[in-house]
Amino acid sequence: MSTQVISDAETALGHLERLTDELRSRGWTVEVAAHADRRPSALVANPAMRALNENVIAARERSDDGWSYFYGWGERIAPCADPSAAATALARVLAAHRDL
Repeated sequence: MSTQVISDAETALGHLERLTDELRSRGWTVEVAAHADRRPSALVANPAMRALNENVIAARERSDDGWSYFYGWGERIAPCADPSAAATALARVLAAHRDL
């Protein structure tokens, strides 16, 4: 009998892929990295100004078994169950504003 075990890294990658799909559908640039020795991450960049970018990870919440998206420095963005909310938050943070 075969047993399939899904690791936390594979679960995180699945969540990042859903976020990537949402962001790309909105025109954002996203590169996903899944190195064997590190947690999977997504580099999200403003397509109008690629210097405005942020690393995003998906990780388990400490308080329960739920998963959320987090900025590279550890601040929570949104639950993984709502990639649309995460995409909206990232777009707001990475928006290029010009002072008039």
